[in-house]
Amino acid sequence: MLANYTIDGFENIKYQGFGQLKYIEERLANLFEKYGYCQVEIPTFENYEFYSSDEAINRNDLFKFISNSGKVLALKPDATLPITRIAAINHHDPEEVVKFSYQTNIYKDFSSPDSSKKETTQSGIEYFGNSDPSCDGEIITLALASLELFGIKNIHIDLGHVGFINALLDELYLNKNERDHLFNLIENKNIGDIKEFLETKENISEEYKKIILKLPRLYGKPEDVFKEMETLAVTPKMRTVLERLQSVYNYLCSVGAKDYIHLDIGFTNRMSYYTGIIFKAYLDGVGESILSGGRYDSLSAKFGIDRPACGFSLDLLLLLEYLNNHNLFPDNSDPKIIILYPEEEREKAFSLCSDYRNNGRSAEMFVLNHSPEIVTNRLLKNPHYKNSEFYLLKDNNLTLWQKT
Repeated sequence: MLANYTIDGFENIKYQGFGQLKYIEERLANLFEKYGYCQVEIPTFENYEFYSSDEAINRNDLFKFISNSGKVLALKPDATLPITRIAAINHHDPEEVVKFSYQTNIYKDFSSPDSSKKETTQSGIEYFGNSDPSCDGEIITLALASLELFGIKNIHIDLGHVGFINALLDELYLNKNERDHLFNLIENKNIGDIKEFLETKENISEEYKKIILKLPRLYGKPEDVFKEMETLAVTPKMRTVLERLQSVYNYLCSVGAKDYIHLDIGFTNRMSYYTGIIFKAYLDGVGESILSGGRYDSLSAKFGIDRPACGFSLDLLLLLEYLNNHNLFPDNSDPKIIILYPEEEREKAFSLCSDYRNNGRSAEMFVLNHSPEIVTNRLLKNPHYKNSEFYLLKDNNLTLWQKT
């Protein structure tokens, strides 16, 4: 019996899925290039100290290693942070517009009751130097295009903004732990626990308590949510957030994306560097988001360049699984050519295979040490040969033996 050497949380991409994954990657890279995004490569390892003071990523979620020189390294747990660093190092003018795309793997030693996945293959974009709502609109539009590119129709995008709740919480006298706890209760839409929490806070006015209890219900059709937000926006910052969201939504309506958008003001993202709009894309029948992103205007300043930014990342293996489950991969590949030949006709078999390959076809040759039936049946035990045309070379003549 073979030992099981797989590691929980890490994927093995077999040859059947490898070609499909490359198909996805190439189509996405081509799409991003058409929108003006230049592809960049980021290293697999990062300096562990890079994350030592960054609240965006819990250091306990990192895979840590010691190099031969004694330096502590970590497998990269995120793509946005290193790409923001690349933009800052290579583009010093904060007014410069920089548009990057990428395809990479990220690693987090993190698991939840819903998932034990520790390695994620993702593709995404990062747009630096544009603070206008039209930039947010382009990012979400391209996120939609990334899914529609593969024939996906049933797409649902939750759009929110981290600033609306935070602007209200800024008015309250809460310490960091209390603030984080209340935010989590709002995100989880736990009305009972929110009421219980607020009952212990005599310094929060009744008006603010009523607003807080309405925040978890701020989700649904944008027009309805905007009306409710107008009544709850009691501070200048909250009104600014509302105006920003309306501007982004108006952009999306103007480009035909209206029907995909739902507002959810109460959700957040595990990456705490987001400062503005945030969004997640969902597909019918998939319990987790396949794509997420948002605006992170303060992150670049950590690398010495104060520059606004917005982007998203797409889970490629989740996309691959969805496309397979819904038969959305194109079935246009030519059958493989398999030439079965007696040993004395190897030269002819090789010449025929070379001709097929020169014409763009996949061709393989197998010597007939047994009968054609035995060789063919043995090959067909491997799914790799299911879509094949088997030819028999005999007396310098090539004839079709079997087609699968």
